[in-house]
Amino acid sequence: MSDLLLATLVLATLTAATEAGQVPARFEMPFTAKTKEEAAEWQRRARARLLELVERQATRISTDEVALDVRSGEPKDMGDYTLYEQRFRGSNRTGAGYPFRLTLPKGKGPFPAMLCLHGHGGKAAEVFDPKSIYRGFADAFARGGYVVLAPSLPHHQYAAMALWDLMRCVDILAERPEVDPKRIGVAGLSMGGEWAMWLAACDERLRVAVVSGWMCTTEGVFSVPNCPCWCLPGLVELMDVCEVHLLIAPRPLLFESAELDNCFPIRYTREGYRRVREGYKVFGAEDAVQQDVWRAGHEWHGAAAYGFVDKALGGHAARNSPRPAP
Repeated sequence: MSDLLLATLVLATLTAATEAGQVPARFEMPFTAKTKEEAAEWQRRARARLLELVERQATRISTDEVALDVRSGEPKDMGDYTLYEQRFRGSNRTGAGYPFRLTLPKGKGPFPAMLCLHGHGGKAAEVFDPKSIYRGFADAFARGGYVVLAPSLPHHQYAAMALWDLMRCVDILAERPEVDPKRIGVAGLSMGGEWAMWLAACDERLRVAVVSGWMCTTEGVFSVPNCPCWCLPGLVELMDVCEVHLLIAPRPLLFESAELDNCFPIRYTREGYRRVREGYKVFGAEDAVQQDVWRAGHEWHGAAAYGFVDKALGGHAARNSPRPAP
């Protein structure tokens, strides 16, 4: 079966499920742990099952490991940091690769690093733009002493393909001499928030995650017309999507949730956060998860995010962040 045909079938199946609002009466692996030991065992089994779903889909895309083949353009001095336009070869087999922006702080490292992710249909340049819905959050981290990597990833029909490419982005950061590999985090808005969830859940090299404009329950995702690319085949039956975040525990996790976000109704977002916080409490890390709620639409906020990440990774983005719009 060709990749295109498989993608079409997967997309059609998920679209039909989304339109029908099919929420299972019972999940295969719900989080029911009452002790830290039970929580750790659930996490071990659930992560293995989730990675099994990823690998099942990924093997239909590619089974070869390819070199990162990072290619760099001319550096641009941005004052507080140096900007590089680069490309890497991920699951893209055309030879062109994916473009990404890399920023390096001035001064002596090693520095903390942030992977900054755009949403559906976006580009790397947008997460640096203070006039976009991203409010320049990548620029704020770059000026705050972080190495920043912001990829321009296409809309993937396969969630596994996106996850594989993003793990390669973490490889790029971890291998750079300017980066402290024990201080890498991820932040994203919209589909970028979804990718931040997947990536932090599956890749424990990420020490902190900011999920903006995405957190919800499965019922909440099905309650509005959302793009079905959020879902791995088999995930809907496995666990409520909000419980995927418990694979990040006990690492620091911040949700940005807007009261007027039409993509993710706030009542489901609040319910999802309540359940995740209860789960973090079982892990003994209740204070490691937070939610920043404000009255706005589907956009980045930043009021709590920069300080939250600074505390986890040791940067100073909160000092240099753009002032949130009223």
